[in-house]
Amino acid sequence: MSRNQVLWRIWVLCLVMLTITGLLGLRLVYLQMVRGDQYKTVAARQTSVRYTVKASRGQLLDRSGTPLVSNELSYAVRFDYYDWDKERQNEIITRVCAILDAGGVSHYDSLPITDGYPLTYTYSSLDSGDGRALARFVEKTLKLEELPSAGKLFELLCERYDVDESMDFMQKRLLIGVRYEMERREFSAYAPFVLATGADIDTVGHITQLHLSLPGVSVEADSTRRYDTDAAAHILGRVDIIYAEEYQELKDQGYGLNDILGKDGMEKALEPLLRGWDGKETLVADIRGNVIERYISEEPRPGANCYLTLDLGLQQVAERALAETIETIRANGARLSTRQGADAEGGAAVVIDVRSGEILAMASYPTYSLRTFRQDYAVMKDDPLAPMYNRAIMGLYAPGSTFKMVTAAAALEEGIITPNTKITDLGIYTFWEDYQPRCWIYRDRGQTHGRINVSEAIKYSCNYFFYEVGRLLGIDKLVEYANAFGLGQVTGVELAGEKAGQVASDKTIDDWQGGLVLQAAIGQSAHQFTPLQLANYVATLVNGGTRYRPHLLKKAVDYSFTETVLEPEPEVLQTIDLKQSTVDAIKEGMRGVVTEDGTASAVFRGYPIPVGGKTGSAQTRKGRSAHGVFVSFAPYDDPEIAVCVVGEYAGSGGSVAPVVVQIYNHYFGLDQTEELPDNGSVAE
Repeated sequence: MSRNQVLWRIWVLCLVMLTITGLLGLRLVYLQMVRGDQYKTVAARQTSVRYTVKASRGQLLDRSGTPLVSNELSYAVRFDYYDWDKERQNEIITRVCAILDAGGVSHYDSLPITDGYPLTYTYSSLDSGDGRALARFVEKTLKLEELPSAGKLFELLCERYDVDESMDFMQKRLLIGVRYEMERREFSAYAPFVLATGADIDTVGHITQLHLSLPGVSVEADSTRRYDTDAAAHILGRVDIIYAEEYQELKDQGYGLNDILGKDGMEKALEPLLRGWDGKETLVADIRGNVIERYISEEPRPGANCYLTLDLGLQQVAERALAETIETIRANGARLSTRQGADAEGGAAVVIDVRSGEILAMASYPTYSLRTFRQDYAVMKDDPLAPMYNRAIMGLYAPGSTFKMVTAAAALEEGIITPNTKITDLGIYTFWEDYQPRCWIYRDRGQTHGRINVSEAIKYSCNYFFYEVGRLLGIDKLVEYANAFGLGQVTGVELAGEKAGQVASDKTIDDWQGGLVLQAAIGQSAHQFTPLQLANYVATLVNGGTRYRPHLLKKAVDYSFTETVLEPEPEVLQTIDLKQSTVDAIKEGMRGVVTEDGTASAVFRGYPIPVGGKTGSAQTRKGRSAHGVFVSFAPYDDPEIAVCVVGEYAGSGGSVAPVVVQIYNHYFGLDQTEELPDNGSVAE
């Protein structure tokens, strides 16, 4: 190759290199000078992640604004799937649970198997939440056609979760409980698993110190329900984490797995108001993982604060008085030769505003503490007295003689009798040859009530009078008026689980015979009503015939307490066109019950507020004391509240009347106290 050709090629190569260098320089100038800011931002903002910002749940307050359930800052311990060490997960779970246990923090475990021998299932039925979840797990995950024994399932889960055989029983039970819970809540990249909530700062600090040896375990700030009172557990209810089976129904409503949901009580009934809407926080990081910006991209919206109709002070008095009175009845009954009341167990008390249907107090005994519900659950569910059972709306009881005002109202309104009509009590009612029941006073003392009118019949609780009136009325009219007063049907109160009960009639008793109308007229037979129904029936009667829907929500306001969100008006369910003479005659009889020689006069003698009442003894199975029922209203001239108290196996209605005295003492601001009398000899 000639020298000229070499030089020419060198010049061409240099020209190409200069051209490329020039183009690169121009591009660099363009990128830095023209698009520099844009690409700088792009280079810096490589990743952005959106996190949920939990919204605060609304508070529950009593009618005057006293907090019942509020929120407090706490921490949740959770497992994050991306960092989770599957090889060491049993070890990690054991270590974290030990830290939680040392701090007094309970972890979630819904596996319905006992934590001790003999191994048995703890669900109430396969239709219960835990029962259904377990049955679904066994069928779909374990691929078994039927549920094995608890012991066999324990072994299968230990094998499934590769539990070390050298571990002791409690360690194995802990591990399979948590692992089962993780599967039940579908732990995945899309659903972190919350092991525990309500952890304190010391527990959090301990976990944080060990974070390098606990991969996938994280702690986040959380809001925990704080129960500001031990009262009203059956009303307030509780919250808990959403489970996978619930999530399928709730996901379209904006809920996520591990969100908090009202499970029962007013927490459940007011869920749409109490729940807030979570917000979003955006975190921006560079490619090295350094956070360069974080901001709230969607503000959380807190839930509404809900005022209940409850008066906390009155609720506390009702619960305390109910518990003390039942214990006293049991102790007194043990000293009586008849043993009446010695087997007293539970009970309920309801206080309702006759002018609006607002429930001022609703007690059920025995009760429990929402603060320690999770720790106490295993014991409570096996307690024969069923402390979680809300007797005020679920307990069904024959009303006894407290039903006699229904019979009286029907007879007066239908013209069967007038307030002045007198009937002679002959002791034995002989209209039918094959069925001749006796008045209680004739049965117990060989006496009669003589010639009396309807007010006196209520005062002395004369069965004979109401046998005659009930026969003349007939069962259809009795049922009509009982239904008009709301008996034998749900009241519509917000709480779930309310029972309807029934009114005794030829429709509810298969082998109905004409003489059964006599028992129905005096409140026996197959009548089954809740204490709330009985309280609302009396409220309807003494307010002149307006039956309101009993309710517990007074109003809801926004989280800042500045704007009313909802304030429901009293809802009228039915209006009974009662004559004033009917109301006056019945009230006069109820006034007589608590004065002079009425069936509850011993309890109310000298009471400074004029009230009305009615005792009732509801027959139970052979060998057990009668249920005691007492209904009342006050003040007599211008009624404000109606009360019903039921004592299971309390012997008589008069024996539970002291509960009403203490309720009135608080409601009317009286300082006096009433000694609980021995009412073993009270007839009704």
